[in-house]
Amino acid sequence: MKKQLCLFVVAALTLASCSSDSENGSDAILPKTVSYKYSDSPGDNDFATLIYDGNKLVSAGYTANDKEVYTYTGDVITKIEDFAEEGNISSINELTYESGKLKTDVLTEIASDRTYISKRVYTYNTNGTISFVNYAVDPTTKVETKSSEGILTYTNGNLTKKTEVFDSYSYTKTYEYDAKNNPFKNILGFNLLIDHETSASLNNVTKLTTVYTRGEEITTNIFNSVYEYDAKGYPTKQTQTDDSDSDEITEYTY
Repeated sequence: MKKQLCLFVVAALTLASCSSDSENGSDAILPKTVSYKYSDSPGDNDFATLIYDGNKLVSAGYTANDKEVYTYTGDVITKIEDFAEEGNISSINELTYESGKLKTDVLTEIASDRTYISKRVYTYNTNGTISFVNYAVDPTTKVETKSSEGILTYTNGNLTKKTEVFDSYSYTKTYEYDAKNNPFKNILGFNLLIDHETSASLNNVTKLTTVYTRGEEITTNIFNSVYEYDAKGYPTKQTQTDDSDSDEITEYTY
């Protein structure tokens, strides 16, 4: 099963993402391949090959010939198109920015019999947190209906807490990190993709705790990750385990 790269993004909202630890242009350390292996569902194993123009990500191609194509306007990513193995577009993310920060993300998912559209709008608060509101958008009338809202909290360029509230339940995610380099940190524009949570972070998530609340029922899920690193502090292998002890192994080459 393909795992869209941006689903692992933790955005760095501070100037730390432009510090001397990051590399630019032809000197940037960039992941060239990413493999995904699942102990409990090996049929979902996948392999991604990443293509660049300098440090701009052009595309990520997967085992089954599906791929993601990235479009930049200047130095920011404004569109991500997901192509199915048959070559047709299965989803499109369209992104807008305001004052150098992500303002809206509109996701259009195209199924064989219908189209789904969702929209997320961000507000940057004076206390440093980021509020967001999600809307379902009618594809015909374009009427927007609120579906959820939440808050993102960042510490030292890493997402450390996310809360989201729906009509019938809510959840809170808390993240813990190592002090090493995230493999995607040098891809231009990834540091602004806060809607994708963890792929463009400065560092790597070592523990993710999610607490779901539905009425009086509370459920907790915990994922732990252990890494192997190269000489420059970039991960070459991530082993993630959950409460059931099933493993997800992600391996990187640069």
